Amino acid sequence: MLTGEIDGYLTYYEIDDFTDPWKEPEMVLLYHGLGRTVDVWYGWVPILARHYRVLRTDYRGHGRSAPPRPGYPWSLATLAREAKLLLDRLAVKRVHWAGESLGGDVGIQFARDYPDRLASLTLCSTPYRYTSDVRAKARAWPEQVRDMGVKEWYLHDTTLRFDPDKDDQQLIQWFADLVGETDPEVMKAILRFLPDVDVSALCPHIKVPTLILHPGQSPI
Repeated sequence: MLTGEIDGYLTYYEIDDFTDPWKEPEMVLLYHGLGRTVDVWYGWVPILARHYRVLRTDYRGHGRSAPPRPGYPWSLATLAREAKLLLDRLAVKRVHWAGESLGGDVGIQFARDYPDRLASLTLCSTPYRYTSDVRAKARAWPEQVRDMGVKEWYLHDTTLRFDPDKDDQQLIQWFADLVGETDPEVMKAILRFLPDVDVSALCPHIKVPTLILHPGQSPI
């Protein structure tokens, strides 16, 4: 459990390394989605850390990383820059980026802005552009968070993220508890720019091997 000052903000990160001590392993950066924390990768770390150094971070305003000051310029570029500054602090030259949901979009931005720092890209349930139906719903999300709170807003419509008839209800509740810890002001600020996220113009700039993991029937 480590913290460091990145761009004037306290940033939380963890590094797991269970590789053979005589080797020099490459690093994998696991970058979570909106409302998540480093904890969302609990099932990935034991497998990956046997072969790679695994870096996880709570990005700005999430988990144990400090919330931003008023007027913080929320954008994919800002988040990608902070990831790059974290790598600078740790003297890491290149990473294999695995991003979940919005974390994948930040990874695509990172691929465009800092191509020499990227070895590969894995996109997990990452929308390159939101459907018109989701964008229409999303316009109301900041006000719903204000009125309902983060956790109840998340539980209000789980069909965008889960199949209630098939997914374990304990899993859904675990995610709701995790997301519910997010600062409401942070959540509202990100939700205001989220509907306009469109990385289609950035995709041609990806020059590294890329793996896309996506669900077959996601409404997003």
